[in-house]
Order: sequence, then structure tokens, then C-alpha cells
Amino acid sequence: MASRFTTPMKDWIRNALSIRQQRRPAPVGSRPAPGATLVRGPVKMLVTHEVPPELWDWLVLSGWRNLPVKHDRRKGMRAPAGALKELLDADPQERNRAHSRILEQAQPEED
Repeated sequence: MASRFTTPMKDWIRNALSIRQQRRPAPVGSRPAPGATLVRGPVKMLVTHEVPPELWDWLVLSGWRNLPVKHDRRKGMRAPAGALKELLDADPQERNRAHSRILEQAQPEED
């Protein structure tokens, strides 16, 4: 029963003393297969199509990584359906704008 209260107390102490540490970004993995999930901070995006090497390099430089766990329980934001397709179809010069729109349209995940 005591462990139930330990974690909130540790969180409070870390916040009060400003000793909370940010997580490092996950290492860059191989190109994801369709059905995988990519993450960038709190935003998750489902891989619906084959990702070409050029787009994968761009996604990695933009902060996207493969989801490192099979069953992620963290709550976050979900990119809109078709987000990857929008990036695939976007002209390379317009890709940053499409990416910004996708991040703006991300919605909180439902249970």
C-alpha cells in the first residue's frame, strides 16, 4: 500500500527541486514496416504505406522514431488518419508545411 503513494511523492520532490530529467530521444531504427507506429514527442503516427528511404531520412531528421515497445500505455496524441500518405504525396519542398498541418491536427488518444 505504501508504494501507491511513493511515486506521486517522488514526482512532487523532483518537480519541487527541479531535478526532473528529460528523456533522450530513442535511437534511430530501421525503416518501419506498414502497421508499425512512429512517435515524435507525444504524437504517434501509424505507418500505413511503405516508407521510401528518402522519406524515412526526412522523418528521422524531423524527430520521428519507431515506437520502441510493442504495447505502449502512455497517453498522447494521435496523428490524423492518412498523415503518412499526405507526407508521401507532398512535394519535398512542401513537406514541412504538410508536417506542420499534421502536428496541428493531432488529437488526444482515446482509451
